[in-house]
Amino acid sequence: MPHLDIRVSKMLDAEKKHELQKEIGSVMRLIPGKTISNTVISITDRCSMFNDGEAIEGAFVDVRLYKESPGDSKKAFSEKLFAILETKLGIPPDRVQMNFIELPNWASSGSYK
Repeated sequence: MPHLDIRVSKMLDAEKKHELQKEIGSVMRLIPGKTISNTVISITDRCSMFNDGEAIEGAFVDVRLYKESPGDSKKAFSEKLFAILETKLGIPPDRVQMNFIELPNWASSGSYK
């Protein structure tokens, strides 16, 4: 079960968060075995973000995956995610940071893997 923790500096209403998670969920399939139905997406808005001592409008996305995924899949996914954040939120790619953490073990639904 992938988990995306998305933090943005902008204020988002519930409708915007819903639209955003649906669009991001639709591109999860770019990573083999990942889908909107097996992914949890957390969105936190109004995060204070700074660069070079100045407040910025930006986003940070922490992508956690169970086991390793192909690099080309993560590249395609990240490119789509950059585009979604720019189109939906007006945050340009140079103000978005993303990491991928691939874990050898995962516990969910009452089971440890």
